Amino acid sequence: FRVAPGGAQEHFGIKPDITTMAKALSNGFTISAVGGKKEIMDLLSPGGKVYQASTFAGNPISVSAAISSIKTINKIKNKLYSKLERFNLLFSTALDDMATDMKIPHQINFTASMFQIFFTNKPVIDYKTSKNANAKKFQKLFQTLLKKGIFIAPSQFEVVFLSDAHTETDLNKTLDAYHLALKSVKN
Repeated sequence: FRVAPGGAQEHFGIKPDITTMAKALSNGFTISAVGGKKEIMDLLSPGGKVYQASTFAGNPISVSAAISSIKTINKIKNKLYSKLERFNLLFSTALDDMATDMKIPHQINFTASMFQIFFTNKPVIDYKTSKNANAKKFQKLFQTLLKKGIFIAPSQFEVVFLSDAHTETDLNKTLDAYHLALKSVKN
């Protein structure tokens, strides 16, 4: 749901053999779902030979939350995804400009409502190349942002998420905090 109502498979136009979803499906409520091609799904119990079970299978509150979330997303999807992409482009571009102006070696990866900065001169295209980024500088960035009231995941291997709740004021406040955090990384 971060990139499209149908997830990354919709966004990239692919048809996977198996799809898995978790709490984003229900806006944070405990849920998971597995879907896939008929020939694979037919293998699962009760009709197939592969046993599967779940602690919260069919939980009515979680299922209701998922149905409500899906309906809401589909109702506002055009406005929602264009806003998130616009905000992320503005934010990521401003962050890139800041780091470039400070002459801090970096790469910024972003798509839809997600981004991350890596402290390296080399492109980051997978886990292996992400390990080349300077983790100590990222920790300095993380700690400075935290002191300024901005919480991001404490690992450079996770992304930062923008949401519909964020406003332009929130983005500007966050950019101000990133500016100070980048100064701490440079020193």
